[in-house]
Amino acid sequence: MSSLRTVGLMLVLAASVATAQDSLRSVEGFTSGGSSLRKTIATCTIGGTLCLSLIWSFDEWWKGEASPFHFYSEGWFNDYALGMDKVGHAFTSYFYFRTYRNIMLWGGYDKSTALWLGAGTTAFFALCVEIGDGFSPFGFSYEDLLSNLTGLGYGILQTQIPVLQNFNLKWSYIPGPGDAHAQHFTQFYDDHTYWLTANMHNLLPESWQTYWPEFLQLAVGYSIAEHQTKREAVIGLDFNIEVFPVHNNELLLLQKTVNMIHLPAPAVKFAQDKEPRYYLFHLH
Repeated sequence: MSSLRTVGLMLVLAASVATAQDSLRSVEGFTSGGSSLRKTIATCTIGGTLCLSLIWSFDEWWKGEASPFHFYSEGWFNDYALGMDKVGHAFTSYFYFRTYRNIMLWGGYDKSTALWLGAGTTAFFALCVEIGDGFSPFGFSYEDLLSNLTGLGYGILQTQIPVLQNFNLKWSYIPGPGDAHAQHFTQFYDDHTYWLTANMHNLLPESWQTYWPEFLQLAVGYSIAEHQTKREAVIGLDFNIEVFPVHNNELLLLQKTVNMIHLPAPAVKFAQDKEPRYYLFHLH
């Protein structure tokens, strides 16, 4: 996922060489004069990354694995990967939606168009993946699809209910020993942590906000360990890099994308049958 998203961002950043920075209006920080070229670049970037994502899925998961279409129930939080797979599906759609929407805002689309095209493209990709799984040994999982739609739905709600923008999903991943060259990194859930962050500066009473740095957030994370057999809960800090002013459309797009990744920060981890562990920089 991250490599494909990088390709898309590189296309957008490269496109800035060929476009002028108009500032006739501003939508969520993105300034645009409605350039048709910028809209074309944004549309092609999204279409290109969508195609690359589907090609990658075929090559990594389905190639040479054809089977009659069938359904398969993986269960929820007490079954496969103790629910990490479902959280991962939710975050993936959340990430895709927000990134697609931001690319379209960068391209000069209005908020409504960016919202619904971003949502539709994300939902289409999630459905295609499950259909592809249905024709492979994995099987079509309605739990996976519902998890994807949950992440997408929350991303949409954030655009309509401002207070929800103070609670964001993030992801951290650092390969463990022996996993650095894993072909299917998405299966190594022991190295993943999914986070819900809270913007305490905005949530505190106005008289208290002076005492809480605007860039510092609280975060609660969920991970698993010991070959997907033990649950872990993490409580720590998170950095909100979007508070730092950026006055360039391309850098703003990059900033918004990177801000969906949880950067290493102090944390304490609680695991089953273990004493709490304290980290100055939590990695995974």
